[in-house]
Amino acid sequence: MGHLGWIIYGCHLIAAVVLPLSSAKGARVVWIDTDLSIGSPLREVDDAYALLLALRSPELRVAGVSTTYGNAPLRATTQRTRDSLGTFGAKVTVDPGAASARDLGRKSAASAAVSAALHREKLTYIALGPLTNLATFLRLHPEQAKRIEQVVMIAGKTPGASLGFGPEEKFRIHDANLVKDPAAVREVLRSQIPVLLVPIETSSCLQLDRADLDKLAASGAAGKYLAPRSRVWLWFWTHIAKTHGGPIFDALAIVAVAQPSLVKIETRSASFDAHDQLLVRQADGRKVGFCVDFAPATKATILGRLTGRTAISSGAPRDR
Repeated sequence: MGHLGWIIYGCHLIAAVVLPLSSAKGARVVWIDTDLSIGSPLREVDDAYALLLALRSPELRVAGVSTTYGNAPLRATTQRTRDSLGTFGAKVTVDPGAASARDLGRKSAASAAVSAALHREKLTYIALGPLTNLATFLRLHPEQAKRIEQVVMIAGKTPGASLGFGPEEKFRIHDANLVKDPAAVREVLRSQIPVLLVPIETSSCLQLDRADLDKLAASGAAGKYLAPRSRVWLWFWTHIAKTHGGPIFDALAIVAVAQPSLVKIETRSASFDAHDQLLVRQADGRKVGFCVDFAPATKATILGRLTGRTAISSGAPRDR
């Protein structure tokens, strides 16, 4: 899409697909569920980037964070999330949830915390890992489902999408958040909550390279925390997968909520096939938003916020 096309598209996008803001001050209130694993050997680092981006997006207020298994075991994701938030200077409580898909339906600190938060205000739920925590919440507190304004998840793909990387797409990955608990995704799709899918086929095009990490490293405490813990990750993607950079998949989910004018979202239909793949087509299925593209300025915008000094916006509302 050309620059003029993006300008025209951006003018219409907000009215067409974006839900109303959740607070009188204009910040959309979000809950982030994450399997953050930065610092673990050969693990994805994108959750940490997404979390800092959310905290430095003035359009958002992070009401709470829950942790799940996925990129690493629950104990590790919980500790690394707390470490990251401490480095970022965010005073947000971290509530651990599911340790595996077997915990679906089992009460946890995460399910209780989400329920308490929804008693205070409506939320947008951004799931950066498997959907077990959210599906558990929906089972335990079905009466509160209507207070979730939207669920954003990294999952789904168009038929025929290979999820391959590098020369001839020889390095292939799977739709990880879906594969680890398809039953949870089915449960979320059965709800009446609006769903936005940010698929790997789109988010994988958002990549950081060595120069980007160098900028981060020189930008302050948060950048100095992220950059050195991302060097091995970047080496893996550029030398093993042979991509031009490392994909920060989860960051696009934050962009889609904070700055929807930067992404192109189409209304499509999602349904499971016989192999538990969540396929997104033009018709015949559960209606969802599907992120198909993002503007050329997206990466620069993200880096500007990650390296900037934007005040952290997080925590429960202070006027209640």
